[in-house]
Amino acid sequence: MPRGDAREELGDGRRPRAEGPRSVVVIGAGPSGLTVARELERAGHRVTVLEEQSTVAGKCQSVDVDGLAYDLGGHICTPRYERIAELVTELNVETERTSRYRVLDAEGRTPSRQAMSFLHDEAFPRYRALRAREFPRIGEPGLAHSARALAAPVGQWVAEHGMESMAASFGTGYTAAGYGYPDDDVPALYFVKYAEMTGLLSRRSELLGHPGAFTVVGGFATLWCRIAEELKDVRCGVRVTSVERHGDGAGVRVHTDSGPVPADDLVLAVALDSVLPVLDAGEEERDLAGRIRSNAYHTTLATASGLPEDAFYFLERHTATREASGHCVSYHHRYPGSDVRTFYSYGRPEDVPALLADDVAELGGRLGEVHLRREWAFMPHFGGDDLRDGALDRLDALQGRDRTYYVGGLPAFELIECAVAHAQDLARRHFPPPGDARPQPAAAGTPSRHDRESEKEPQG
Repeated sequence: MPRGDAREELGDGRRPRAEGPRSVVVIGAGPSGLTVARELERAGHRVTVLEEQSTVAGKCQSVDVDGLAYDLGGHICTPRYERIAELVTELNVETERTSRYRVLDAEGRTPSRQAMSFLHDEAFPRYRALRAREFPRIGEPGLAHSARALAAPVGQWVAEHGMESMAASFGTGYTAAGYGYPDDDVPALYFVKYAEMTGLLSRRSELLGHPGAFTVVGGFATLWCRIAEELKDVRCGVRVTSVERHGDGAGVRVHTDSGPVPADDLVLAVALDSVLPVLDAGEEERDLAGRIRSNAYHTTLATASGLPEDAFYFLERHTATREASGHCVSYHHRYPGSDVRTFYSYGRPEDVPALLADDVAELGGRLGEVHLRREWAFMPHFGGDDLRDGALDRLDALQGRDRTYYVGGLPAFELIECAVAHAQDLARRHFPPPGDARPQPAAAGTPSRHDRESEKEPQG
């Protein structure tokens, strides 16, 4: 049978494996999109990556100031970042040990090491027993496997299980990194995933020869640019205007301001709620998109003199409660001899600039030139009630339906290693090399959107 005719629908709206290579459109050229595109091409499929911004890397973008590279978003890797280690090794990307971490007392202006009492008191073995009993797969790619067990808000979960020392040890870094405040209602799932990925809870203390955290020399975007360079078709500065997915075997058609892009399959490497306005979304997609939450997180790259140097500083006073929203929660001083720093804040964009100047002055410094400000809709996630009701399971059940797949922070968690591992595993599971006749995993649950819609119409 010619490949063009091998598109019969399966009962759940998916089609059997074609004998030849599949054509895939990936929307989004951040780490998830580039990773899944690389896996697909390596498996022998044809891929087009569409990116609205003028450059790749998404939340891992880097910029140059005075000849030095500064990372705006994700860039710190821990000994748990094994997939990233594989990528930088395969692509011959140079790494270096990153700055040390310090907690800064704003009033005393005194830096100190992070308190890690949790690793040495009786709560740690209790946590390990709890993990083995209730969420043993938390270290694996994805989140759905552990969501229901960790749906309670962080504060409630900590109190119920006597994990106060865990919150004291990891809470400041968790908040400083953009995942929420300890007094908000973000589910414990995300706090526990973060703690696991720091590497401090595992026996492995070294990766790529680095005893602790490491990063990419010349900016983390170097890695993603290297991946983009080896892909055959990456188009930046392209705006998607609409997406059509057909239930009659005709595949998908992505309309852009540069013309249509037809393909067999679609991978969404952007947040579902952000792409919803141009997507021919079904009821399930619309419902899930409406439940997505995110944090308003800001990066400010600025010159500031008179501040403690040579570390990634967590500002303890501003990470303790959401009442401090708008204030700087952390800053990174990366290069000795330079007064340029990256500052991180939550809150409304109109509040951040003035409060940053106040925060720098409170620490005994002076804010100078602001080189760049970037606002992120950071850490897409579901609330506790939605996790208990199976929102992440529902998202997983949509994988492959209507020829569409979902990668990124929502199903994986907003850490680069998590996003990369999930994207690689999804590509390997759903897109085997041409000629591999393994059956595609069927999703449990309801029929596809197109099947449901056809059921509403009179049948001849």
